[in-house]
Amino acid sequence: MEAIIYMPGLGSGLSDQSLNTFAYRYVKAVDINEPNEKKKYSIKIREENFGIDGSLKTQVAGLFEELNQETKHIIDIYEYSYIEELTTEFRKTSIIYKTFLLSVILSLNGPKVMWHTIRKLFKQRGGISEGHSGQFLYAAFILGILTLFGVLLVASFPVAIGDLVDVKNLPQFKHFLENYKLGQAIESFYSLLRGKAEYLIGFFALFYLVMPDIKFFITEMATQFICMIRYFSAGKNRLNLTGKFEELLEKVCEDENDYDQVTIIAYSFGTMVALDTMFPMVGATSHRVAAKITHLVTIGCPYDFVRLYWKSYYEEREFKAINLRKWYNIYSAADILSSNFRKDHQVGPANLSVTANGVTPENLPFNVLPKKRFNLIGFIMLSGIRAHGMYWEDQLNSSSCLTTLVAKRHETEEKQAT
Repeated sequence: MEAIIYMPGLGSGLSDQSLNTFAYRYVKAVDINEPNEKKKYSIKIREENFGIDGSLKTQVAGLFEELNQETKHIIDIYEYSYIEELTTEFRKTSIIYKTFLLSVILSLNGPKVMWHTIRKLFKQRGGISEGHSGQFLYAAFILGILTLFGVLLVASFPVAIGDLVDVKNLPQFKHFLENYKLGQAIESFYSLLRGKAEYLIGFFALFYLVMPDIKFFITEMATQFICMIRYFSAGKNRLNLTGKFEELLEKVCEDENDYDQVTIIAYSFGTMVALDTMFPMVGATSHRVAAKITHLVTIGCPYDFVRLYWKSYYEEREFKAINLRKWYNIYSAADILSSNFRKDHQVGPANLSVTANGVTPENLPFNVLPKKRFNLIGFIMLSGIRAHGMYWEDQLNSSSCLTTLVAKRHETEEKQAT
């Protein structure tokens, strides 16, 4: 019997990555790859507690196989929910604070992104093409424009209100503006925006009509971007996430079903947490991670982008997962965030791992969009970033990359059996 630990991506607010939908997609992949068409499959969801004090909770999807009126429990899928721990603190802040902090982080990291993107044109580093790194820079530019617009919008409201109440003619405030440097700076900024406040507010109203979910978009993008930057740059919440995973793995190992396989299936940012757990800093590998995990599946793993923009992030890592039999890496050539674990961006077998002695993944290409050398419309519409969400779609009955995964696992098992 197999236990699967499912680690979703960070953008759960933009797409359905719940355990229910993942389990349905996985069962469908198992069903359509089963040679015996008489077999039927069903799912039962339950909730279980874990952790030393039992205070943590996880949803578990039990997968059952039915044949000739006999039912067999074949797989348990445990949901590793980390998004709340990563983003709760930041989500509680106001959109004004989010906009301000996002503008600061973009200002600090923008030059680095631009430098590495330009450097990419002259020096090969990882499986990122020049077009992909350029599109990422373009996406960062658009996010920066939206953020700048938000900052100017916030600044425009007090200017407009100031005109309504004629605050400059108040004696105390007038004295402050005329005799203090801070007051003079405020006066200069006030004068700059005074004639433009109405236009900015009017433009925002028009923009809101065209894109009514702009507040949600900025909030989600700011939350994901900032939490991700803090995770990679300062290690914010990294120990919390890996520690919770270790607790969940302990729960899996203690289960009465006595699983003979433990598989991690991670998507997008979840793959980064998985790699931080499987390839931790030297001396940090737990016994359960080293001895119990048998399979790893990464979907849309942004390993190359992390290496490009945080060059030393994967230095001083160790690999002690002695029972890891296989690592499957599902990627799309059109997805600018996914990695092929190669020294170039060509299609072919992976030749890189996180550590020198680590298991090298087996690449499983999954392409929905054709990869073109240059497509101006696709570049402008950020098709490379949109492709990151095309490993499955919102409808449960749609095809998914899990079909490719299950078919490959069956093929590997058949080869090993002969």
